[in-house]
Amino acid sequence: MGLNLIDIPVQGGGWFKPADNINAAAILLEVHSFERQRPTPNGPKDSVLADVTIFKDAAALAAGTPEVTKGQRIEQTILARDLETIVDGATIVKLEQIPAKKPGAHPAWVWRPIADTAVRTAVVEYANKREAQAEAAVADAPDFD
Repeated sequence: MGLNLIDIPVQGGGWFKPADNINAAAILLEVHSFERQRPTPNGPKDSVLADVTIFKDAAALAAGTPEVTKGQRIEQTILARDLETIVDGATIVKLEQIPAKKPGAHPAWVWRPIADTAVRTAVVEYANKREAQAEAAVADAPDFD
């Protein structure tokens, strides 16, 4: 009987900081869970736990060398709520900031789908290659039966 290996999503990746990733060429989000009104020191917040793969620029995208963070917490209200419907799925996006509607309020962070098919294709190719390497590693593991 073979092992059915499943990663347990844990928060080992800290918190997602939109300002650090505003100019990223693409962001691959693999959403593991969504918690409505999760208790935090700053009051309850909608929260997402996701693996976040960030292609900082076109060179990283072309080379297939992103920054990968497993188990990152996303707690910005709009960003978290937009990911609620894709738990156990993935999406390819970029970040934008939209002006506040009320005077004195902070601008809001929002996800924007990647429209450029070349960028989407490069991210999907990276994900498929990563998956194939993981499957090959499992297949090469010794069988102790």
